[in-house]
Amino acid sequence: MAHLLLVYGTSHGHTAKVVGRIGRGLVARGHEVTIWKGSEWPARRSLAEFDGFLVAGSVLYGRHQRYLRDFVRHHVSVLNASPSAFVSVCGAIAGSWEPGAMEAEKYIARFLAQTGWRPRLTKSVAGALPYTRYGIFTRWMMKLISAKTGRPTDTSRDWEFTDWDAVDRFAADLAGIMPETAAGTAAVDWTAAPAR
Repeated sequence: MAHLLLVYGTSHGHTAKVVGRIGRGLVARGHEVTIWKGSEWPARRSLAEFDGFLVAGSVLYGRHQRYLRDFVRHHVSVLNASPSAFVSVCGAIAGSWEPGAMEAEKYIARFLAQTGWRPRLTKSVAGALPYTRYGIFTRWMMKLISAKTGRPTDTSRDWEFTDWDAVDRFAADLAGIMPETAAGTAAVDWTAAPAR
């Protein structure tokens, strides 16, 4: 099966959790997976050893991580020539705010336009509100945004909105677009440990 590189950006750790779940789903289908945090990927390292790619980032204040955008721009020719996918972890699709899904799609479209990347699959995944891990300003801002968008405003605890069954289905879809290569031992390699 294929050797896949999963690169993620995260602000408070939830995207690392989503990518880990996808990675386990890919391994269960026989693929070998290497996972890196985008800010820790060595700039001069080649992507030549990998058969396919997943890039995943979280949205905070309407933007994905700059280092993730830089990673994709730097490697866009390889990503466009290979089976690849983009996952956007976004709070806009959590809660009762009607335009949320459209906003989430706009964030994906903006990231792809900024980088020139054309992944075969894209997915917006509802994230989390880790209020207890936010600084004072971010907690206050996220509470205001949550009040307007129908999400919880109790900042004494953390909230998770991810549909893990949908994440598992996406992992299956991603596995299906990857090439068949020489069989090896499937494993997950967290080369750069996930942020907490």
